[in-house]
Amino acid sequence: MSSVFGAVLCAGYGSRMRPFTEVIPKPLIPFLNTPLITYALNHLAMANISTVGINLSHLADTIPPVVNPIAKVFGLQPVYSREWEMLGTAGGVRGIYEAILKYHEESHLDPLADDDIIVVMNGDSVMNLDLLTHIEAHKASGAEVSLLVREKAKGQRGTVWIDNEKKLLTRVRTHTHPLFSDAQETEYDFAGVHFINVSLLNRLKLEPGDIITELYGPMLEAGESIHVCVTEDYWAALDTPELYMEATSRCLEDPSLFKQNPAGSTMKDGLAILAAGQIDDDAKFKRPVFVGANTTIGPNTRVGSHVVLDAVELQPGAEVSNAVLYGMGAVEGEWRDCLAILGKVKALKC
Repeated sequence: MSSVFGAVLCAGYGSRMRPFTEVIPKPLIPFLNTPLITYALNHLAMANISTVGINLSHLADTIPPVVNPIAKVFGLQPVYSREWEMLGTAGGVRGIYEAILKYHEESHLDPLADDDIIVVMNGDSVMNLDLLTHIEAHKASGAEVSLLVREKAKGQRGTVWIDNEKKLLTRVRTHTHPLFSDAQETEYDFAGVHFINVSLLNRLKLEPGDIITELYGPMLEAGESIHVCVTEDYWAALDTPELYMEATSRCLEDPSLFKQNPAGSTMKDGLAILAAGQIDDDAKFKRPVFVGANTTIGPNTRVGSHVVLDAVELQPGAEVSNAVLYGMGAVEGEWRDCLAILGKVKALKC
């Protein structure tokens, strides 16, 4: 019976989320007051995966102190792969694989078998995901790799094309499978989750590279099968501050939309306040609003709508609307249509 391991890609610069990623790696940026990587780790733990490899590069030393206690709560063993230069998705996955191999060797565990599976996720994944079902579908497919795809967003160009009948990948970028040139196909978005058999990982090199260019594209052109798992559930891209705020607003308006939403169980009538006893009676709220446990809200303040706060102290008379404020300390005046994280502020294009 094959074993399943996790891999979370965390080495990127997150350049489209600047200026915040100048001071915090994107996987640690809070989404609904929770570091983004938490959601991927939770998915892996819920799929009964115990070992997860994580690659590090940009602001590398900041990630383990946050991840280690989270992993302990989830019952995960984190294994780190440090990149002294960015290795991209191809080299990154290979590095994580080698780190897991080394961990097994040093811990006197069985070596990985060819039919063992590594589930690769992004460190900024925000989605509803029945990972166990997709793992079983990958095993049943007989393919060495499966990719999770979703219906492409309206008006947006997709990234992969799927044979409607056999649910196999027909095209990705400029790469085409020779047997599907006349197939009835549909364009999808790649959701950033890979199910890769260990037998494939030796094709990757520990050097900078893109996994589509280095592995999936050549596989297609050689006539090899790449299976796809289709999801129709919630998924959000957080590539820019605007997309981040859009996803935040949707999850505030409908807490049930995102199943891992930490506000879901506490939000009542559009209001979730975890900072009991630190909210002045004169504060006014326009819902939806999510207030984290490390927040103080002073008198004559106005909060909302579409606001998330944590690790801030709203001074008397402060006003916040359509904004996320995290780790900003004492805040006064008006904060509207913006993200403010750890001293960095970005106005949103509304």
